[in-house]
Formats: sequence, C-alpha cells, structure tokens
Amino acid sequence: MTVSEQFLSITVLITSGVIGAACIDLVRTLSHYAPPKSLRRKGYIIFELSTWILLGISTFSLLMIVRDGEWHFVDFLSQLLGFCLYQLFLQRFFRFIGRLVDTLVIRPIGFILHLFVSLIRQIIRLLFAIYRIITYPIFIVTKKVKKLTLKK
Repeated sequence: MTVSEQFLSITVLITSGVIGAACIDLVRTLSHYAPPKSLRRKGYIIFELSTWILLGISTFSLLMIVRDGEWHFVDFLSQLLGFCLYQLFLQRFFRFIGRLVDTLVIRPIGFILHLFVSLIRQIIRLLFAIYRIITYPIFIVTKKVKKLTLKK
C-alpha cells in the first residue's frame, strides 16, 4: 500500500468519525428534546443501538472500498480522532446548521402539512354538517312513520 493510499484511507476514516459523531449527536439530541412520553424518548436505546449498528456497517463498507476490508489499529485511531475533532471543533457548527435547517425547512413544511390536514378536517366536518342537514327531515319522517306503524 502506497503512502497516498494510506493517507486517503486515514482521511476517509477521520471523515467517517466526524460524520459518525454527528449522527450520534443528532440521535441523542432528538431523543433528549422529545416529549417525555413520546416514542422517541421511550425507544431511545433501540434507536441509538440501531444507529451504532448502521455506523459500523457503513465503516466496514468504507474499509471494503478503501482498503479491501483490511483493518488496522490506525483505522480505529483515525475514527477516534474524527470523533474528537467533532466534539472539540465542529459540534457548534453542525448544531447551528441543524437549527438553521429546522427553522428554514422542517418547521415550514410541518406548518404547511398542519394547515393541509386542518383544511381537510374542516372540509370533512362541513360535508357531515351538510349531510345531517339534508337527512334530518328524512330522519324525523321515518321516526314518525315508525311510531304510527307500531301503534297499529
């Protein structure tokens, strides 16, 4: 293995460590700020374990692509360095970007979906009200007819 290939694999695994730390931080943040009785809070352990498993599979896939599946101790150290770089320098930036995406993308989409669902709900209520108004006289007539037939 040449020096450039080693440098490439170390760079890829450092980047993998940064992305892995960002994913774990995202999972922990999502679970921490969830309402106490929500599914995100209750299933936190399963959610984080599945995230760790997916990160392990993706790291192994990266090793297959970059080093044909060979694992060295320097790979572990590279990922650990990526985790540390994220915690020391990049965490504030990633969280800022996350808040920005939440404010500019996710909340407006949620607001539009909420508006859409409320509109459909109001339309359904209106249709039921119209149905009740139309069928009310028929209901009263059938009720009176039943009473008359039962008296006979």
